[in-house]
Amino acid sequence: MEGFDRWLSSERGARWLYRKAAGPVHIHRSDDGLRWLEIGAPDKAPVVLLHGSPGGLFDWKALVEDSALVARYRLIVPERPGYGATKPRGPEPSIMQQAERILAALSGEPMPLTVLGYSYGAPVGLAMAGQAPDRVEQFIGLAGQYDPENEMILQVSPYLRFGLFRWLMPRWLWVSNEEKMEHEEALRAALPLFEAARCPIWLLHGTADAIVPTANSPWLAKRLERASGYTVVEGPPTDHKPLPPQHLYLDVRTEKDHSIPFSEPELVVDVLMRLPG
Repeated sequence: MEGFDRWLSSERGARWLYRKAAGPVHIHRSDDGLRWLEIGAPDKAPVVLLHGSPGGLFDWKALVEDSALVARYRLIVPERPGYGATKPRGPEPSIMQQAERILAALSGEPMPLTVLGYSYGAPVGLAMAGQAPDRVEQFIGLAGQYDPENEMILQVSPYLRFGLFRWLMPRWLWVSNEEKMEHEEALRAALPLFEAARCPIWLLHGTADAIVPTANSPWLAKRLERASGYTVVEGPPTDHKPLPPQHLYLDVRTEKDHSIPFSEPELVVDVLMRLPG
């Protein structure tokens, strides 16, 4: 598992994984070591896809192979700090620091960003919207973890922090566990950034999610309604209509679980294709 992860961290491995991408694949690195892939034509509107924990390029393999999606958007796929070929290779528990690094890496992007964050990538994406409200045009949270007091932690997780396991476990699992154990504090620190967001927000969560409790998305909706003046709308936005600022769409899907990007990538494609062109 570690060897495969290291291979995917190479340019050859990344290109192999995305060999069926529906558009040209470009690999970039920031000065501080963050790697991201870009799929599609440079004149298309950019969509930033933030993976979960653990996660990586494989989270979005099915999406980059969708020809209709790549014909409409330019997909930007960062490897969050601690994962893939992004350096340093150790964990970065801070949601704020992760958001800052990704925004800095994409500082040369001339177009406003649509940010889609999955699972633990969702709070990073929302923090990006709070840090740079002039650059993030809309945010989509897919099965996102936002509430520091409502998080599932495996009973074994605290024991995996012993140094021995750092060498026995694949690096991406070690990083994920370290991220997990610091996530409550990191979420508390990021709450002011969540409340600073002003762009339209679409929160999609499944009622059968056994990894990130479904109540996280309604909790965030209530918090932003109270603290930031968001108007909360039940259900998805109307197809292709411009999304008004400070509107939050709370879209809870019956019986959907946490694995949507893997088990139902067509649902993620549908969400992105519904947005105004």
